[in-house]
Amino acid sequence: MSQFYSEEIDVTIDEKTKNLLSFIWRGKEYGIKEVIAFWPDFSYSRSGAKRKRWWQRRHRNYYRVLTQEEEVFDLYFDRGSKKQAWILYKKVDRFSG
Repeated sequence: MSQFYSEEIDVTIDEKTKNLLSFIWRGKEYGIKEVIAFWPDFSYSRSGAKRKRWWQRRHRNYYRVLTQEEEVFDLYFDRGSKKQAWILYKKVDRFSG
């Protein structure tokens, strides 16, 4: 079963290749062994507004990563907010996705 967190994290990226290298969550550094999947999210939030406008869309890039410790996490980069941030969205059970 996946565990949801939605907590802000620090992510280290290789400046040349733009590959994700590691992230720090709750004081522990996790090395990223592999990016398993990537997907953008341009959907609308569930605000209930009847009229949807383009600027109300999410602008997130999701990454499913495998760490050096063989754990799987979903991270996203929120690039649409005033303060761009990396978020650890959830820890994924490797057998349930």
